[in-house]
Amino acid sequence: MAGTGYFDKTSRTYKSLPTETWASYTNWSTFTSWAGTPSASVSFTTPIRDAGKIANWNPIVNVSASIPPDITIFAGSTLESTGQIDIASTTVITPGTDPVNAVFGRYFQFKITLNKDSATQNDPEIAAIDIDLTENTITINQSDIDTSTLGGSVGQRNLTFNQNIGKLTSVIVQPHYTGLDDSAGDKQTPIVYIDKTSTPTVLNIFNIDTYGKRTRMDCIIDVQATGLPKLVSDDTGIREDN
Repeated sequence: MAGTGYFDKTSRTYKSLPTETWASYTNWSTFTSWAGTPSASVSFTTPIRDAGKIANWNPIVNVSASIPPDITIFAGSTLESTGQIDIASTTVITPGTDPVNAVFGRYFQFKITLNKDSATQNDPEIAAIDIDLTENTITINQSDIDTSTLGGSVGQRNLTFNQNIGKLTSVIVQPHYTGLDDSAGDKQTPIVYIDKTSTPTVLNIFNIDTYGKRTRMDCIIDVQATGLPKLVSDDTGIREDN
């Protein structure tokens, strides 16, 4: 654990350090409060969390604080010899981020930062931090999708759904064969390859009846997709977008 503030045993909250230094006090009579004048920012970094395996995880974070928090997520699949994360990715989430992407790895650390940027805001103060890493999935089934109605270009379509879903873990696509003729009246046979590394997932649709098998086309498809629930952030942290 590490932070830029101190734990107040009376209020049982984590507060920002005072702006005063010893040089600010000309004599003992001016030293009237240990707390002093709170500075405008405080951050607290959690201990490293071991999720138990390398996977895509949804970070659910609930912060009880006086100011909406910024959340920095450090992720990695291994630890260094010092016990610190061999960081593969660093993600900063601010209130109102939509969507919040899943994080990949096994080891995670969270830095909670409060920044007072207005005189009307309360002084920075963290009361509680609750974090859960979840891999619960949801499944969406959609049938009779006309790919020409999706975003993108012919045969290279962005797969979107009629309900919220986050990181896709598996996608099964079944193209329809009936009634597909090209401009010359010849039969078309669609085959679909997906690119899950893209956001959103891209459908690459080809007519395998053509010479070279690389002519792109649109068709009707059925889709079964499994993935993590979509996440968003608000003034209290990161939550599922129900």
